[in-house]
Amino acid sequence: MTELGSPSPDRAAAPVPSALARGRAGALSAAYSGLVCDLDGVVYRGVDAVPGAPEVLRRLTAHGMAIVYATNNASRLPSEVAEHLVSLGVPASAADVVTSAQAGAADLAASFPRGSRVLALGGPGVAAALREVGLTAVPPEAADAGAPVAAVLQGLGRQLRVRDFETAARHVTDGAVWVATNTDATLPVEWGHAPGNGAYVALLAQATGREPLVVGKPYAPLYQASVDRIGTRPEATLAVGDRLDTDIAGALSAGLDAAWVLTGVHRPSDLVRQPELGPPTWVIGALTELEQPYAAVLASADGFSCGGGYVQATQSGLEVAGGSATPVELVRAGLAALLDRTARGLLEPEDAVRVAGELDAWLDGSPPQ
Repeated sequence: MTELGSPSPDRAAAPVPSALARGRAGALSAAYSGLVCDLDGVVYRGVDAVPGAPEVLRRLTAHGMAIVYATNNASRLPSEVAEHLVSLGVPASAADVVTSAQAGAADLAASFPRGSRVLALGGPGVAAALREVGLTAVPPEAADAGAPVAAVLQGLGRQLRVRDFETAARHVTDGAVWVATNTDATLPVEWGHAPGNGAYVALLAQATGREPLVVGKPYAPLYQASVDRIGTRPEATLAVGDRLDTDIAGALSAGLDAAWVLTGVHRPSDLVRQPELGPPTWVIGALTELEQPYAAVLASADGFSCGGGYVQATQSGLEVAGGSATPVELVRAGLAALLDRTARGLLEPEDAVRVAGELDAWLDGSPPQ
């Protein structure tokens, strides 16, 4: 990496476009009346809170921000999620949690009469969501008793048996509407990654030759249900998440602005590696930055500035000028520079990915050298 002097005046004379080159006067929280917040990696990691997250959520709630917590986890009850949040100091009730099971149940309730029988293939959250909207939740062992089931709602259930999937496959094959809460391939557990709901959805798809309607992230229905829950307009609602492929993609597909928070799974280099997953509307280092002034990314002839820093991307690395920028401001400028030069064919994608490792290091506290 090369340390440059101050940017020359002519660098600002010929702006170039970038998906991340945008401005915002003031704090992001002041621009929106509703917040759709992801959980793991944003509010907590496992059972522990992300530092500062409960405090900022308490303040935003006290100042009138309408907040819901949207999760792909269809097995847990909203009340269980709310209890976890409260234990961390986050003000929340079951009504503040929207699960992918609820999004799926809402979709089915819009298509079938009240009381219609739906095979609940999953954990307790799936059956509870169906009952909430007036549908009859039918466990797999009772699916063949009484009237035919109109649909199958599939979410993760760790107690499901092979015969349960066989029953679901038979009804899907016979023409039942099939809705999947999500297609997350894996589930993080203490020893690594267990098969997620997506693995079992793939099992049924292969057996039946059909594909389900998917309502969870990265698809729009979960976000649409979340906006309906808090009663805000989409353009006045901000979605926050740590995963580009689920949280950010889902928010953008629903027409919401999306703030990518860098406290979770995906790192800056992941956006450079897969630029089709974005770009997010905003990039923040932590949830606490929702309350802080957002430094704009500004394009110039050969690089991008943000806050007190300037970054230019070259094949050999990132050239930096100015020493007063915060790490996340440098990351914003660096992302814009790499994505812009790659999109314009001035930097090969593999070179951009290699150079993007510097952004991850900046975020981890290693200053530009």
